[in-house]
Amino acid sequence: MAAQGRGFWLHQLVEYGIAGGLIMMSAQSQSPAVPVALGIALLINAAIADGGLSAFKLVSRRVHKYIDWLIIVLCFVAAAVADLDSIGRLALIALGLVEGIIVLGTNFAKKPPREVRIPRLNPKRHR
Repeated sequence: MAAQGRGFWLHQLVEYGIAGGLIMMSAQSQSPAVPVALGIALLINAAIADGGLSAFKLVSRRVHKYIDWLIIVLCFVAAAVADLDSIGRLALIALGLVEGIIVLGTNFAKKPPREVRIPRLNPKRHR
């Protein structure tokens, strides 16, 4: 994957935006159940991952990545199998493609903790 990719916090922010857009878009659809379900799944996945913008740190970043790939596959399968209008079908295909690009370009590694720096006192200044 991407060793020097985008930060995980940005990945989460984009997922929140995509999920919200998909949920709002499906309100205009004739058959909104599948796009809403996938949007909610994406929103929950972003909210429970161990990242900077998560609401609940329940799953690791590795598990989050696997759930992302599952959502991508489900988007393509739902677009091919489910009874959707053309806008819903295109939205799911676009979601799968964009999410795939986001996942491939994200660095899922955790940053190492910072060293604790102890300030040194200058004996000439502090008398």
